[in-house]
Amino acid sequence: MSRRISQSITPTTDDVTVLREPFAAKGANDPVIAELRRVLKAVVPTWLAKLTEEQELTSGRLEEIKAAVAMRRQIIDALPDGKARTDALDSLTKAEKTVADMDTELSSVSAFGG
Repeated sequence: MSRRISQSITPTTDDVTVLREPFAAKGANDPVIAELRRVLKAVVPTWLAKLTEEQELTSGRLEEIKAAVAMRRQIIDALPDGKARTDALDSLTKAEKTVADMDTELSSVSAFGG
C-alpha cells in the first residue's frame, strides 16, 4: 500500500483579489502596456525617423542607435518564440551589423587622420 499526502489551502476573498490582480486583462488602458509602448518609443533617437542618405552620422549618433538596439533587444527577448519576435530580432541584428560596419569604417578613417 502506498501513501498519499494531499494538502490544500482555501484562499480568502482578499487572497483571490491579490492573486488575480497582476494577471487581470486591462485592455488598451493597461498601465504596463502603456509603459512598454512609452519605453519602446523613448529609446529611439528622435532624429532617426528623419534620417536620409544625404545626412552624415557621427560616432555619437551611432552610439545612440546601439543603445536603442540594446534596449529594444532586452524587451523583445522576453517575448515568446514566434514570427513577430524572430522578425523583430532579425531586424535589430541587421541594424546592429550596419552600425558596427559604419563604426569600423569611421574608426579606420579617424585612425589614418582622414
